[in-house]
Amino acid sequence: MADLRNLPLPTLRTFEAAARHQSLAKAAAELHLTDSAVSHQIRRLEEALGCDLFAKAGRGVALTDAGRILAKTVSGALQEILAATMRLSDASQVGGRLDVACPPMFANTWLARHISDFCQDHPSIECHIRLVENQRVHELGDIDVGISFGPGGWADRWSALLAHVNVTPVCSPLLFERIGGSITQPADLRHCLLLHWDDGSEWRRWFSEAGEPDLAQQARHLYCSDLGMAIDLAIHGTGVALVSDTLSASDLKRGVLIKPFSFSIDAFGGWHVVCNNASLGRSVTRLFLRWLLARFGRDASWETLP
Repeated sequence: MADLRNLPLPTLRTFEAAARHQSLAKAAAELHLTDSAVSHQIRRLEEALGCDLFAKAGRGVALTDAGRILAKTVSGALQEILAATMRLSDASQVGGRLDVACPPMFANTWLARHISDFCQDHPSIECHIRLVENQRVHELGDIDVGISFGPGGWADRWSALLAHVNVTPVCSPLLFERIGGSITQPADLRHCLLLHWDDGSEWRRWFSEAGEPDLAQQARHLYCSDLGMAIDLAIHGTGVALVSDTLSASDLKRGVLIKPFSFSIDAFGGWHVVCNNASLGRSVTRLFLRWLLARFGRDASWETLP
């Protein structure tokens, strides 16, 4: 293989277009090049890599195995480069106030751990976070962006799914010291405080679907009005909470929370971002949406914006 330090990088854009269209002619039309120029660039890239990227297929071309591997990588890389350049371009032009509304359970967990990145990258934007009840988020007309748990599809609102929610028990390693043992099976939870942010129905359903419906009545319980508080109590070793990966990922990564079981239950909904048409017309809103969707790996939802 040729020295990859001399890889003809300009040919990668041509290759991506040809791979996407499965046609050198269509790639040439898109890039405003001649067919022969596209063919020449593809040959240069193949020579540099030492392998064929395309094979003839009727009137068009088909990717070889090597071509498919490269196409996936190049396409993703170009999308990331495009997204980064657009963020930089927007950041240099956009400023002003941004109003974001969400329930405390999201604000005190995911948003509290990530909003600083957005603020540092966009110092000309003044963020205002409003804590509201989850069911009211999509009703507000004086905010730019809302984040809410639910089914999505709210009337007269644009919305996009950020993350579907499954919940599973989490606790702190400190809890093992507190109870003088470990937690390896649902029956062990009889020795723990179960932390609730609802009326206890989620824990009852978890035990039922885990095949131990009677254990919920045998355990001890502590009720909170907010999931964020239940998570904090779990971190301090007070008990075990039912939490989604979305809200507990940072704590799990740091090791202050662990998952005793892999079994989870569907929470029958997901975290959505929601906006009204007026707010979507603001550049500052679109900049925040692009950042938020990218953080959740939902860049494709950007294409659904009106």
